[in-house]
Amino acid sequence: MRTLASILFLSVLTLAPAAEAILGQGAFRYQVVPDWGREALARVNVKNGHAVVTDSRGRLLFLTDDARNNVIILDAESGALISQWTARMPGAHGMSLVRDADGSEVVFITDTQLHLVRKLTLDGKELASYPWPAQAKLHANESEYRPSKTTHFKDGSFAVFDGYGKDYIFHYKADGSLLRIWGGDLGEEKNRLKHWGPHGGAFDDRDGAPRVVIAMSDQQEIRRFSVDGHFIDQIPFPGGNPRDIIPFGTFTIIPHLGDQWPKVKNSPGFISIVDAHWKIVSNIGAPPAEYASGTLQPMQSDRRTFIHPHGVCADAAGNLFVAQFASPAAPLLKLKRVR
Repeated sequence: MRTLASILFLSVLTLAPAAEAILGQGAFRYQVVPDWGREALARVNVKNGHAVVTDSRGRLLFLTDDARNNVIILDAESGALISQWTARMPGAHGMSLVRDADGSEVVFITDTQLHLVRKLTLDGKELASYPWPAQAKLHANESEYRPSKTTHFKDGSFAVFDGYGKDYIFHYKADGSLLRIWGGDLGEEKNRLKHWGPHGGAFDDRDGAPRVVIAMSDQQEIRRFSVDGHFIDQIPFPGGNPRDIIPFGTFTIIPHLGDQWPKVKNSPGFISIVDAHWKIVSNIGAPPAEYASGTLQPMQSDRRTFIHPHGVCADAAGNLFVAQFASPAAPLLKLKRVR
């Protein structure tokens, strides 16, 4: 017998956005492209949508946690299937696309079940693997280490967010050796990262000051740190659940898995676009942001556009691609920017 909660959850899973609806406000308005990629995704196995990135050839790489084909490559314009491959990762969660030392594009994929990070070519060849950092002696065992995302620095070094584990940030040199550790229960006061915390984030030096910006998911805020882990400031996003930080020119895209998460885990989410001062200029799939005396008021989704937007990327034209968690009806959406 189904409970009311299960019925409500199923209704969320079958939710589908209206293609004709205009989403967002101001200069950042969008329309869902109907049936984009639907035929391609029907030909492959998709479990949960986790992340999306575009490469220099304009292709879309879509990450799923179905270990039969973790990465599905689509034509970003038409949605046609190009290829797919597996990284043998049943807990595939975060994906970052970067240029390697030789100029080639590679992806780093985190796995919360295998407790590791893999570095791969765009056709799936493994180049390196970064397992549980046992030498740090911060976890009782491998199962406590559950990396959610990586972020990358200009010198080739990178940081791994232990977002589903113990909330540490592990900063590695380009050669894979461990450079420093911060976050979690290390340091004092706001240098610490509360659980559940660092789900996603990015290196950001667009204003000339290099920082690590962290999406503090269930804490409903963004925190900014120096590259070596010293707290700078925090920006609250009440009613949201920031899952990642995606630079978008001088703006930033922030997907919220759900509103009021984790208090209401079945609620659908939305996407915020913020300006250089971290003020919301457009809420996609939610009412416009309201500020009272400079303070952002609690937000909520429109309950009809998204299910659980987990990852987002933008193409050169400013169109958005959204990977959705727990969404068999719509694991991947394309939103065309309305000019």
